[in-house]
Amino acid sequence: MKPKIARPSKALPSGLIAIGLLVTGLLLGACGSGSPTAAEVAPGMATGVSTDALPAEAAVSETKINSDPISSPQVIRSAYVDIRVADVADATAQVVAATASRAGTIDSQNINSDGTSSYANIVARVPADTLDAFVADLGDLGTVISVSINAQDVTTQVVDLDARIGVLQTSIDRLKSLQAQATSVTDLVAVEAELANRQGELDSLTAQRSYLGQQVSMSTITVSLSPITELTSSTAPGFLAGLQNGWSAFLALVAFVITSAGFLIPFVIIGAVIVVPVILVVLKRKK
Repeated sequence: MKPKIARPSKALPSGLIAIGLLVTGLLLGACGSGSPTAAEVAPGMATGVSTDALPAEAAVSETKINSDPISSPQVIRSAYVDIRVADVADATAQVVAATASRAGTIDSQNINSDGTSSYANIVARVPADTLDAFVADLGDLGTVISVSINAQDVTTQVVDLDARIGVLQTSIDRLKSLQAQATSVTDLVAVEAELANRQGELDSLTAQRSYLGQQVSMSTITVSLSPITELTSSTAPGFLAGLQNGWSAFLALVAFVITSAGFLIPFVIIGAVIVVPVILVVLKRKK
């Protein structure tokens, strides 16, 4: 026995529901691909249907996509700063505190040691409008070796996502209206399947839009901290410096001669063992 489905007072025939699904699919296909013939979004349905033939409940008027320009460019900014500091641990704590004071977050924090010195690498996220001031304040930690700030304009992606999200939301609203007016199980299943597909697409685009928004509003900055290296003082020029350098060169030469002699002695001994008997035999034959 087929389940009984409550029929609203103004139910649409199955054919009109199919046409409504087709027009909704065509509308979304045109928005996603820029082509007015995206009929593959609703395979198996007839094409060439005029919207003038639809009743008021199912007719799809020309969709008005939100074309209002974004108030400001959408730019993702990031920075890298390399600093030499007197105390790596203390400088790390200051970077963390400065990040917190700007309502930022620490994505990662690594401190490594080679046994004699410590090195730190910090990845922080701060509000985009405070990035320049944050980078400037880092100069107080020590000697800034290098600074790089990168910017990526994603305004086009944001506008495109906003438009596609708007069209999908309109499509979902219309599909829900068709769902409420379904007159058979077949129509209901078809509408629900299409509605599930559209909702999945909407969730995916919304997640992408949210991610871009977070990247634009919060800038990523990588801070590399390393200890200040002391430069060894060189010997003052003059007679004593020349004498010291000459003596060092003489010692190096003596060490080289001794090393070379030690290297050659085994070969000399082996050569003597082989060559001396040969020479003695030759001399004996001559006699």
